[in-house]
Amino acid sequence: MNFAIIYTIIILILAVPIFLTDFAKSIPVGIRIFIIVFTLAFLWSYTIFFRTRGRLGFGGIILLILFYFITFVIIIPTGVGSTVISFLERGNMKPPITIGSEENTEQIYIVYHPGMSSFTIDALKILSENISRYNVKVTLYSINKNLQINLQNVKAIGFASPIYAGSVRQTLFDYIAKSDLSGKKCFVIVTGSDREGIEKDTLKVTKLIEEKGGNVIGKTKFINSDKENELKEKIEFFGQGLLKKL
Repeated sequence: MNFAIIYTIIILILAVPIFLTDFAKSIPVGIRIFIIVFTLAFLWSYTIFFRTRGRLGFGGIILLILFYFITFVIIIPTGVGSTVISFLERGNMKPPITIGSEENTEQIYIVYHPGMSSFTIDALKILSENISRYNVKVTLYSINKNLQINLQNVKAIGFASPIYAGSVRQTLFDYIAKSDLSGKKCFVIVTGSDREGIEKDTLKVTKLIEEKGGNVIGKTKFINSDKENELKEKIEFFGQGLLKKL
């Protein structure tokens, strides 16, 4: 019985980051509940019907294999990994950065999730510098749960995030979900290592922006393995496209 109690405590402790951290929230809540409930069901079924009776039949072996597989392949890596990633990302949050002259009358905001590396913010700075040459200043806002910005006089607003497990970071998605983007020109930028899948990677965010009343004027994906010159050309091309639609 101690075997089941100890593992139950471990699983419940690991369930906390699985349900609360930004990284794990990209997994549908129904799947997270399903995994925890069924893992505990396998554990206690094995304990009650086999372990406490001092026998291990074929059914007991199957239950034990399922329990160990889900626990050590899914729950522990997800719980520990999401905790570590959330800790590292929290330390990577940046204060707002404005690029361009204060005399510029037109303003663009970009709300972004920095991820764990500097690639996303570095790419956004290059984009902002290109845009600022045309009398448009750009302010970059690192996303957090308490972020509040006035969108009334903004020319356009961009949303940027690295892709993890096929999704943008949940904090950014939550921010869009509670924003009123009615009539606003918006654009989406994702970053990652996969050269394919711009439509797939931006679909969820694009759809949400449109549901909130926004008009998506551009979407792209910047690849962190691109050569520096190729990346800068791609960023400049995207920026020129946005400027034409402002």
